[in-house]
Amino acid sequence: MDTAFVIGNGESRNIFPIETLKGKGVVWGCNAIYRDYPDLCDHIVSVNENMTAELQQWKQGSQSTVKVYGLQDTLDWNWIIEGDKITDVPDKLKLYRIWRGGTTKNGGKIRTLDFSEAKGSGTSAVAMAADSGIKNVIILAFDILGARQWEYAAVDGSSSREQNNIYKNTKNYPSRLSMKAYLKYEWMYHLRQTFRRYPNTNFYFINRREYIEYNYFLPGYFDQPNINVGTYADLQRWVNGEKDKIQWWPLN
Repeated sequence: MDTAFVIGNGESRNIFPIETLKGKGVVWGCNAIYRDYPDLCDHIVSVNENMTAELQQWKQGSQSTVKVYGLQDTLDWNWIIEGDKITDVPDKLKLYRIWRGGTTKNGGKIRTLDFSEAKGSGTSAVAMAADSGIKNVIILAFDILGARQWEYAAVDGSSSREQNNIYKNTKNYPSRLSMKAYLKYEWMYHLRQTFRRYPNTNFYFINRREYIEYNYFLPGYFDQPNINVGTYADLQRWVNGEKDKIQWWPLN
């Protein structure tokens, strides 16, 4: 097989029958995906200790042959490519800042975030799939901007920090409103660095049309020649063997 599917747990996952991906390529999942699809994934990655323990307990009590990876099993890579400096980012990406110790109104300090310090389950799965040497890596249901964040911004200019995850408010998952705003920058940065590290791998980022249209982060982070962006309709064409009918989304 020359294709890997890396499935996130964003709510856009619900609009595509991901069970149809089985047998079409190597399937990578994240965290609690086994709860709904115990037989779908070949690999499941979780960098959260409690979630990893849940996965291991489930696997021990099942007949599943899935390979489970905890934090210690992910790539020994800090997302930095040789020659990089932490400040070497395109102008559009200079968003590596969150407020610490206060707000702009009461003297809070700005600290530059070093995203090499952290890992995400989804972005680690993408890097591990690419590192396996596979030709194509299709990334789906990575709703990195929460659904309400981009929908509200597009409609009336307001914003929300509501978490967009199928498993929110469940065991070993944060609550609906606890997602930290800076994670979207961290995860997008991790993806961009992965695209750069594996220039001979073709990456495809799949999501809803509205998400792609209104996500103003994508052109800045997805600026590498080996990343294409498409919709779930394009993914269906891929699964159906109709790759020649796909017109990837122009970001620039």
